[in-house]
Amino acid sequence: MLEQTAEVTKTASDGVWVQAVEPSGCGTCGGQGCSTRRIAELFQRKPRQFQVDCDLSLSPGDRVVVGIADGSVLKSALRAYGLPLGLMLAGALLAQAVQPGDVSALMGLLLGGGLGWAIGRGGRAPRPVVLRREDVHVMKKGKS
Repeated sequence: MLEQTAEVTKTASDGVWVQAVEPSGCGTCGGQGCSTRRIAELFQRKPRQFQVDCDLSLSPGDRVVVGIADGSVLKSALRAYGLPLGLMLAGALLAQAVQPGDVSALMGLLLGGGLGWAIGRGGRAPRPVVLRREDVHVMKKGKS
């Protein structure tokens, strides 16, 4: 299972809304801000919020660990990209076999791509779930 630390931004009746918490750095520079971190900050986008399923009683500001089932990212990528691409190629080849020519191949490509997009948009991917609260007590090296 893929796990990511997140912060609860708001609660809802059917889950909670979370925002991913990005690490401050790799730890090599002690959080001072190396050039790699500064370059990454240049390309950083506005944080996005996601709704996740949750059975715990949480409030905004709580830190949690969110999990995504193994294989769900690959399945979603194949549904979003692989299916339309495969149907585009199949549509172009089928149209080319029925009526040779570029125009028919282009029409088959467009029809196959549209069908793949429509099928890919249908259905619902499983939502991530809150696995646990993040442990706020961090043990320091050599201390208990």
